[in-house]
Parts: sequence; C-alpha cells; structure tokens
Amino acid sequence: METNIVNPVYIVTGATDNMGSVITRRLASQGKAVVLACRDVEKARQFAEEVSKQTRNKDLTALQLDLSSFAQVKDFVERLKALHRPIAALINNAGTLPRHSKISPDGYEHAIQVNFLSTVLLSMLIYPLINEGGKIILSTSVSQRFVSLPYEFPAVSHFTQIGAYAQSKLALTLFSIYMSTTMKLRHVAVNCVNPGVINIGMLALHRWLDRAADYIVNPLPDPMKGVDSTMLALESADTGFIFSGTTQVKTSTMLKNREVFIKLCNDTMRIIKPHLE
Repeated sequence: METNIVNPVYIVTGATDNMGSVITRRLASQGKAVVLACRDVEKARQFAEEVSKQTRNKDLTALQLDLSSFAQVKDFVERLKALHRPIAALINNAGTLPRHSKISPDGYEHAIQVNFLSTVLLSMLIYPLINEGGKIILSTSVSQRFVSLPYEFPAVSHFTQIGAYAQSKLALTLFSIYMSTTMKLRHVAVNCVNPGVINIGMLALHRWLDRAADYIVNPLPDPMKGVDSTMLALESADTGFIFSGTTQVKTSTMLKNREVFIKLCNDTMRIIKPHLE
C-alpha cells in the first residue's frame, strides 16, 4: 500500500480510445501508476477495471478531463492535486477532429481549443507538479505538413475540418519548442510524437487522407505500432524532438517562419496566462 502512495503517476489524456487505450495498457503492464484523464469518466472507470484485471495492476485512477474549456482543465488539475501523488509524465494523447464548426465556451474553434489551447494550458499547469526529470508528451500529426498558420490564429475565419485540425497540431508542435526551452529549468523534457497515419476510427472515414498519400502504407498500421513513438519518447532523456517510429528529429526543423513562431508564442501566452494564476 505504501508503494502506491509514493509511486509516481503517468497521466494519459483520452486514455480509453484508440491510441490512448494502447498506451494505458502498455504502461499498466509495466507496473506504472496511471491516471486515466477522460471526458467520459464512467467509461474510464470501466476501462481501468478491465485493464487492472488483465495486468494485475491496481494503481489505475480515472479522473474526468474535458478539454473543451479552460475552466474544466483547471478543475481537473485541482482534483489531480488532491491525489497527492508525484507525477512522472503527462501524455497529451486526447484530440478531436470535428466535422463541423463549433465554438468553445472560451470563444475558440472547438478543435483549436481541445487540440491546442487547452492542451497547452494543461501542460503548463501540470509542469510545476512533475518530478524533476519527468516528461511531457504532445501528440502531433502528419497533417501539419500541409498547412500554415493564418495571421489571425488561434481564431479561425474559414473553418474546414482538416484545416482546423492540422493547424491545431502545427501550433502545438511549434509551441512545444517554447515549452521545451523554458521547462529545461526543472529538467522536464518536452517532446512531440507523430504516430503516423494509423488505423483508428477518427481518421479512417475522412477523405483528406488522399492528400497524405506519400505517408500512407496499405493496409494502415494499427495503434499498437503507433504507440512505439510514445514509449520511445518516455524513455528518452532528450528534449525538443519529434519522435516518429524509430526516428527522432529536432522540433525546430518545423520552424519555417520565426515571425509567425514569435507571434504564436506571444498570443498563446496572452490567452492562457490569466488561467495560470
């Protein structure tokens, strides 16, 4: 029992679906303590029970996390603090690819809020709680290669399904450069993972895959393969990299326009700073 109290936790957002479920099973099978951070907390509890029986790991905790608003993110962090557990890593796996435009309670496109702004806020709030030498993992996407950030970002003037999703992932990747630099102070590594185009429900039904033909193999690999990048990032002592398969490249290779990068960092910090206090 005492071991569980001091065992550091691995937080997995979107822990019940696709990639998240595989990551959770993999960590649990290694004997790691896992916090399943999910919007549907009842589904997360049921999944935790299932994984616990399969792995004989009883140190699995479900907490509700709704990334659709800053208030919900802050509420999650308060409940996380109440566990009084050291934190080994935050694995930002949750994401959304909505078909239609939807504005969040904070006034942003839903995909931008969930995939970028709330994910950044969550990471910044949890950063001080992470053990020295801990990890923050951010899930990116091959789709970011096909877009650029408009001047008005994070506002979206003309919504398209893949456009908003890809821009949110590009913004997250670029902002990770800032995070990896500032978080070196406490030796917390910040890395992105690109699992590639894998066979998950969120992607399988959408025509935009045709644009990514050069990156696709047929048949698509399953999430078991895609998780390898995440596990490599967790094991690595490096920071400021994108892990994809068995390779890793500096995240700064994605930086094509320094002016856009500086504006992104300034605008993002302006938006989330009031919620960090």
